[in-house]
Amino acid sequence: MLDNKKISPLQFGLLVVVFTIGSSILLIPSGLAGIAMQDAWIASLVGIVISMMIIILFSILAKLYPRNTFVEYCELIFGKWIGKIMAVPFIYFSFIGASGLLFNMGNFMVTQIMPETPIEVFNTVFALVILYGLRLGIEVIARTAEIFFPWMVLLILLLVIAVIPQIEITRIQPILEADVKTIIHGAIVYASISGMPCIVFAMLIPSLHKLKSIGKTFVTANIIGGIVIAVITFTCIGVLGADVTSRAAFPSYVLAKKISVADFMERIEVIVAIIWFITLFFKLTLYFYASILGTVQILGLSDYRTILIPFGLLVVIHSLIMYPNTIYESEFNNGVWVLYALTIGVFLPIVLLVISKMKQKMKAILK
Repeated sequence: MLDNKKISPLQFGLLVVVFTIGSSILLIPSGLAGIAMQDAWIASLVGIVISMMIIILFSILAKLYPRNTFVEYCELIFGKWIGKIMAVPFIYFSFIGASGLLFNMGNFMVTQIMPETPIEVFNTVFALVILYGLRLGIEVIARTAEIFFPWMVLLILLLVIAVIPQIEITRIQPILEADVKTIIHGAIVYASISGMPCIVFAMLIPSLHKLKSIGKTFVTANIIGGIVIAVITFTCIGVLGADVTSRAAFPSYVLAKKISVADFMERIEVIVAIIWFITLFFKLTLYFYASILGTVQILGLSDYRTILIPFGLLVVIHSLIMYPNTIYESEFNNGVWVLYALTIGVFLPIVLLVISKMKQKMKAILK
């Protein structure tokens, strides 16, 4: 069921970085600009700090139960049956995370790249790639991250360097015009997409070779991914302006269209598309892995591969009916998803940690 002890700390860290960047590189700038306008980049920096504290919480839990997944935490702390019930919202959280990302990918393709092709085609094909990767095992996914990571870094650097000359400082002024409440709101929205969902790594930690420095690796990798998002957000605001960034569905893709080097290197927005497909593949795969592994552990099955195909079909179908339109998607992401992420990514881990500590103290007293 688990690909035990086959992932190195480096591979784990790379997976955290690409998961943190994930869909955020294409979607976060728009969402934050809609909330904090030209201070969106400041909200993302505050969001990095909030995410860091959340990751520390996950790391503490992981150190208490280094050989167990999140679903197993629930069963060990609450008991078998109550624990299974408590784990169900986490599994559904991972499931709708995968469905939402699959919709984002299909929506991007039909609105920006190939508008004549039905979204069902893109969602199905991309899901098949995810299923094939998971069929090979999480170790293969981790090794793939090692291969693609340097190319992703190169493309991000190329994007940022190419548009730096077009940044106008006046577009990010006045700085700190948004009040503290607005900045915190934006930071929480950021954390709900790039911080709180990292709870899915609690399903992956038992597969690590070494657990000694897991907390440091986890936090550092999340911060690195967050800095990338903050830089992209700042660049979008500086080049496009807060108004255009907030209204664009995929602002970093629009940003890439602005690249013009010596009237020779132009219209290379495919750079952003490639970066996004790489990060989206890993984030979607890890969401999918967490949901299917959690389901298998609740049902007591021996191998998650036995239900890969039916589970994949459910994700594809759910991705097609999850959002009736992009307006609904925006409302969902800024409202329902934030509350759900706070519940699963903050409240539930805190409850688990507090009850676990109380049980430990009770055992110590009774001895």
